[in-house]
Amino acid sequence: MASEIVNFYRDRSVFVTGGTGFFGKILIEKLLRSCPGLKNVYVLIRPKAGQDPKNRLQDLLSAAAFDNIRQNHPEFFGKVIPVSGDISKDELGISPQDLQMMSDTVSVAFHCAATVRFDEPLKRAVELNVKGVKRMLAVCKNLGNLEVLVHVSTAYVNSIRSELNETIYEPLCDVDDLISLLDWQDDQTANSITKSLLNGNPNTYTFSKSLGETVLNNEAGDVNFKIVIIRPSIVSASWKEPIPGWVDSLGGTTGCIAGFATGIFQTMYCHTKMAVDMIPGEFPVNLMVTSAWDALKQKRQHTIPTVFLASTGLNPVTWDMLRNAMYPLMYEYPLSKAVWLPRISFKNNIFHHRVDQFLRQIGPAYLLDGAFRICGKKPFMVRLHRKAMKLVDCVQFYTTHEWRTRSDNTCALIQRMNSIDRAIFNFDSQTIVWDEYFLTYYLGMRKFALKDGLHTLLAAKNRMRR
Repeated sequence: MASEIVNFYRDRSVFVTGGTGFFGKILIEKLLRSCPGLKNVYVLIRPKAGQDPKNRLQDLLSAAAFDNIRQNHPEFFGKVIPVSGDISKDELGISPQDLQMMSDTVSVAFHCAATVRFDEPLKRAVELNVKGVKRMLAVCKNLGNLEVLVHVSTAYVNSIRSELNETIYEPLCDVDDLISLLDWQDDQTANSITKSLLNGNPNTYTFSKSLGETVLNNEAGDVNFKIVIIRPSIVSASWKEPIPGWVDSLGGTTGCIAGFATGIFQTMYCHTKMAVDMIPGEFPVNLMVTSAWDALKQKRQHTIPTVFLASTGLNPVTWDMLRNAMYPLMYEYPLSKAVWLPRISFKNNIFHHRVDQFLRQIGPAYLLDGAFRICGKKPFMVRLHRKAMKLVDCVQFYTTHEWRTRSDNTCALIQRMNSIDRAIFNFDSQTIVWDEYFLTYYLGMRKFALKDGLHTLLAAKNRMRR
């Protein structure tokens, strides 16, 4: 039995936005490694900090995620072509020459570019996550051979509801009216009216991603290519691909685990019996690659299919399970950068959490900074704890809420894949072995996100004893 998906990508070229992010890197690596017949991967890269897109591409490809390709098939890197552009500019800032080059060859587009900050100012979130979708659609309409656009959204676009279904709900507001309103407001005024505009949504991220889906739904009838929306839940470190435990940032659950492991966090407001709906990093990427193949197998598209990817409904894991798995690992593989002994205290009462936070985090931070000043050293603990508290406050909505999820489209898609493709492009959350994954996740966070390899383990254990 041959892989239908690998064969689908043979001699095709794809266009990727957000290629320098976590998702984008795994996606590019997966396409190069698992679909060797792929022709080209065009990656939208904006000039940044004096670096042109070619130099930034070299930095991207030097990431540890590409070690497998670097060792076994370095010639595959020649398939990756940088395209200078920016999703905050009209037509994504792509030159007519580059647009023509892609128009002749690109048949699949993956839109991963977005701001994923929960506390992003509303104007910025709308600029990237709403107007950015409009600009992406405008470019896609000019790609003469484009057959399918895969858009990455989030499972929490409808988080004000108790049940998350695989459908596009009624828009939260008129998108064009909101854009016009914010275009006329200065940043301070826009920030002052953000809460009323969110209308119950927990943050600007989920609000703007929901409006991005509305843009796609409104314009779906005016395009001659298919559109698929992918909705992953909380994305964490990879499980097996491209490298076990690979993660390149300290956002979301990774930041929380790192905070507890370093001793910076001691307590968190959390309902421990509720699900933490995490999913390994390669799963949504495999779903994206598969969804493009599947979309072109289906009949004419009347509505945009949304594919939900989560673990809660099929293979749930709770905050309690996460704590019980991670806490022993923090002592078995301590961090050399730890500032205090690890302690994970989950409080389901906000008052108890605040008291514990003051006694174990804020108060000691001020005392230590006072001692640093007396010794003539630069204080840093209060600043560090304020950053940590900001992260905890941003994720608090997700540690105290739980949703009923439906993954009918996802399960049906798995059934349409043959056994070879299920193995190569696995996104079935029922296959996750959580104890194995938690160990991989922790060691990966230690190595890749905190740059604390196992060669520091002996020194870290001695430091912990002291």
